[in-house]
Amino acid sequence: MIKFFRHIRQSHIMKNQTGKYLKYAIGEIVLVVIGILIALQINNWNEHLKKEKLKVSYKTSLKNDLCLDTLMLGKLIVENYKIMNTLESQQNRFLGPESPIDTLIKIAKNEFEPELNTRFKYNRNTFNTLVASGNIDLFSKDFNEMLMSLIALQDIERENSKYYTEVYSSKVSRYSDIFPVSKRNYSTIFNSVWNNLDEKKLASSFISLTDIKGFAHYSFANEIENVKKATITILKQMDSIK
Repeated sequence: MIKFFRHIRQSHIMKNQTGKYLKYAIGEIVLVVIGILIALQINNWNEHLKKEKLKVSYKTSLKNDLCLDTLMLGKLIVENYKIMNTLESQQNRFLGPESPIDTLIKIAKNEFEPELNTRFKYNRNTFNTLVASGNIDLFSKDFNEMLMSLIALQDIERENSKYYTEVYSSKVSRYSDIFPVSKRNYSTIFNSVWNNLDEKKLASSFISLTDIKGFAHYSFANEIENVKKATITILKQMDSIK
């Protein structure tokens, strides 16, 4: 087509038909401009398709991360309430009005589990990649605000759980210096410690220890329940993302 216009233009120049030459020259320019606009439009369309494909990929990956978090949080909630129920049952046994000190000693020596189950790491690989690459702008402002709020809630939970763990770890460490918490009934030395102890000191220390452990588990379970609810809310929101 361009060769055709060029041929006509040269023909009119040779015939000294300046007016017609200008019309065809303008027509040729218009044709080139239209071609450029079409090329730009196609390029923009291709870029849009690339962004949409990238958005779908990030959405799928982010959804998988949040689903994994939800499953793990649910599992931790169940485990922590199970531990709290066991601990409450033990306290009811040794704190009953007619409970002998032997009951407390038996529980402290043979049944008490000193471990605090608050270990957890959120799946943030997709979120971190979105932020580092700047592709988080692929999603709407409202969705990003919800996502950022969830991340902030996760950080608060981790910080608080770290505090509960440190308080309890300090307490159980001091307790175990006097009353061994590792179950080694086969050991003569282990048994000698438990056979020659200050019963009142054990009772006071163990009651305090179980109270702190129960509070730590309750606080952790309560916080991760809030995180789980917020995560489920975002997952529902993601279903409406186009």
